[in-house]
Amino acid sequence: MGCSSSAPKESYVFRYAGDAPPPGQEPKNGKIVAGSGEEPKQKERSTQESAKDNEPQQRKSAPQLNNAVSKMRKSSSARAGGSKARDRFKMAKQASAGAEAFNMAGKARNKRIKRKNTSPYGWIAKDMHLGPHCSMDKFDVKRVIGTGLMGTVALCKFKKDDTWCALKMIKKDYVCRHKDGRHVHAERKLLNMADSPFICSLFGTFQDKKFIYFVLEYAAGGELFSRLHNKKGVFGAQTSKFYLAEILLALKHVHACGYAYRDLKPENIMLDEEGHCKLIDFGFAAKPDKEGLLHTNVGTPAYLSPEQLNHKKTGGYRMYIDWWAYGCLMFEFMTGSTPFCKNFKESSYEIYLKVLKGKINFPGYFDKDAKDLVKQLTTADVDKRIKDPEPIKNHAWFSGVDWQKVSHREAVPPHVPKLKETGDCHYFDQYGEIDTTEKEPSKIDPSVFNGF
Repeated sequence: MGCSSSAPKESYVFRYAGDAPPPGQEPKNGKIVAGSGEEPKQKERSTQESAKDNEPQQRKSAPQLNNAVSKMRKSSSARAGGSKARDRFKMAKQASAGAEAFNMAGKARNKRIKRKNTSPYGWIAKDMHLGPHCSMDKFDVKRVIGTGLMGTVALCKFKKDDTWCALKMIKKDYVCRHKDGRHVHAERKLLNMADSPFICSLFGTFQDKKFIYFVLEYAAGGELFSRLHNKKGVFGAQTSKFYLAEILLALKHVHACGYAYRDLKPENIMLDEEGHCKLIDFGFAAKPDKEGLLHTNVGTPAYLSPEQLNHKKTGGYRMYIDWWAYGCLMFEFMTGSTPFCKNFKESSYEIYLKVLKGKINFPGYFDKDAKDLVKQLTTADVDKRIKDPEPIKNHAWFSGVDWQKVSHREAVPPHVPKLKETGDCHYFDQYGEIDTTEKEPSKIDPSVFNGF
């Protein structure tokens, strides 16, 4: 769930059966659902994932709690009518998962803070010790900075040390109704593993009866989407190289963690207070199966690859679909539109046909080397496509880029946000208040939210 922008844009599950629909069954409003011409009910997100997707693996319980669980198991089996013991056993299991998640988040956080904090704004949190019993009472909410179907993102102050963070609040009711548990667990696990200066840091998670909460690093510079489309509509070559170099390292790290990102677009790239990129929103991230394949289409139509559209025919797709989206992003930076969607009026079906053809119309001013790289990233023939970050880094268009400096955040950003005061959020659109009337889920499996 990123922070929304006022410009029109689409972000929802995009499903195709692999073939164009028969004549007379073209989709209404350009939206296609696999096997039919029906329009999806959810525009921004959907969580009806295939059973082939890997379920998140639960972490083992903390050793110090295993003994308590074992004792409870024995005592409950020795009692007649041991319902109370079973209840205590269930509570101990939940406490175990929560304690382990807290410990894992702490380990990841300790790795991250070894990097020198160069931020000129001390009020922006770069580390946060939430403690094992965190709640909303520990935060002051300034205002909403992003909304989505699953919930809300708010700028908050942590009362303990007066530092500021982004608090992502996901509705439990939505997660339960859409069977979205695997997504929120995958996002939490990936963010706990991530150790990249170009990925938004997770300080911890907690939950109450209505929401699960992600306590995240605040990227005060706002969306890169706004920076691109609210100004000239295009980036120059040097500006594009700067952002694309940092995004490449972020994607490379996500893949090194064993996940495909699957939702690369300007709306999911933030700028921090120094002007560096921060990749956000890992709700669509997923681990491939044992064969290295993924089997569901999620993301935004303009960035989907032919393999994703034809996954029913091919049996799945691989993590390198993120590099296809990277090529689309590169084209958008330099032209103001994606290669297969020139404006927001085109239907998903029209985009689908263009993607399968893989033909791009480049403007006359497009740099020769840039054109070659985009073509190699977005060719419909997978065997001829670049599917790895190293050939991208070594391409002629990136010549002159000092990748060592990029990796250490030593490259000079083309734009540095101007923050005027503590808690400044003027780079974000205005939204309404947080919805406090969200209903508590009536039927939930408590294990869905274990670990938060």
